[in-house]
Amino acid sequence: IEMDTVYNDGTNGPFMQTFKFIDYGFLFATFSTTKTQEDMINGFETLYNILGDQLFKRYIILTKTDRGSEFICANKFETAPDGSKRCLVYYCDPMASHQKGSLENNHEELRFFFPKEKNLYDLGLTSQQNLNIVLSHINSYTKEKLKGKSAFEYLKFFAPALYQKFIDFGIKEIPHDEVTLNNSVLK
Repeated sequence: IEMDTVYNDGTNGPFMQTFKFIDYGFLFATFSTTKTQEDMINGFETLYNILGDQLFKRYIILTKTDRGSEFICANKFETAPDGSKRCLVYYCDPMASHQKGSLENNHEELRFFFPKEKNLYDLGLTSQQNLNIVLSHINSYTKEKLKGKSAFEYLKFFAPALYQKFIDFGIKEIPHDEVTLNNSVLK
């Protein structure tokens, strides 16, 4: 996976910790009101708890992220609660966000809902539930690079157990003709 944060106001939030499952084009994100190391570790733990140890270790072997101060505790991301190694963390070179370009492209999709220089709270980013609505639409959107399929369709076909975990968490597959890529879905 690739991991990053998205926000508009670095001091007041809110913040989205983003995770891209490269093989499936699937975007997951957690909501946070602050952007500390602890918040990012908690976001990673949320993903770990959603998937459980076995699925997490099966699907998240390597995590690539940038060198932001919120991600410097690699050992806390790499170590499961029982002390075992759950994945490896690699950092992009400085000023080389293109090294996690797949995730950066998904950030552009998040910007359809949350344009830069706007108050994200005012746009409706107030909870994980609202973020899940946005993720539902992004992951249900068909894409040329996925051969006309959505990330949800890829995930459901290639990793049905993973698909079910995200459904259970509240990210729902939206019918293609109901997908909306703007923040009107939060109003």
